[in-house]
Amino acid sequence: MLKGQRASRRQEQGAVSIPAAPVRDYLPFLREQAAAIYRAATQKRPWLLWELHNPWSRSASVADSWKFLELCQSEELLEQIAPFIGEDIILFDSQFSPGAGDAGQAESSWRNDRLRCPARPLQGLVVRIPLADADADAADANAKFICRPDQSAEQAIECGPGNIICHSMDLDYRVVAGTEYPAQAPGQSLNQPPQKPLEYVIRYFPATSLYVRDPATKLHRQLTERYPLLNYARMPLWLVRGEDKAGNDFAAGFQPRAGRWIGPQISG
Repeated sequence: MLKGQRASRRQEQGAVSIPAAPVRDYLPFLREQAAAIYRAATQKRPWLLWELHNPWSRSASVADSWKFLELCQSEELLEQIAPFIGEDIILFDSQFSPGAGDAGQAESSWRNDRLRCPARPLQGLVVRIPLADADADAADANAKFICRPDQSAEQAIECGPGNIICHSMDLDYRVVAGTEYPAQAPGQSLNQPPQKPLEYVIRYFPATSLYVRDPATKLHRQLTERYPLLNYARMPLWLVRGEDKAGNDFAAGFQPRAGRWIGPQISG
């Protein structure tokens, strides 16, 4: 449950911006990792952008997942988001979000993350860390996060390098580029991601909610239809702060296949 003046402000406004001080030391790392994954010589695949904090994910083949995990569970960051989500916090998802050139056209559709948090009751929190360097990425530094707390009002927050944006899973939002970008770079096919991401996105939910593991539920069928390359039913969970109060399954997703001999067995 959201607590305190900060939580009250988030409920009224839909999203809040907090200083980037807790993650400032990680920004060079995030930019380096984004550049490595999006390097022109690298064949870009969607799964290289997802589950970046998970050392057992496919993205771990190109990303320093342990460092991402260190950021996601850093005490400085958790201290800042606890007023929004409570003292008992579970980490379950993170990704690089596409650059403003892909997601930020003025006519881009509204979206939300409610489907991406299969926990009940739904009380998740999204933390967005802009990657723009104010000196090198003037266009992305001027990008804006637009949200709609209700159907009659919109709120705009700067996606600059000096802030972190926090909002609930069910908030409708879009990202608007600081300048007009072409939807796709010349020679880039429609199914390729843009040349660089705009932000690193982390998703948490309170440990008072239960993560749904049954893949046969309607929720997971919808998730599979929307994100066929991700298995949310088996996604591993990290209790990063406090206590688990809902009986969550923390074993799933951490079982790499056990090694075995491939030659003839030797009987003793």
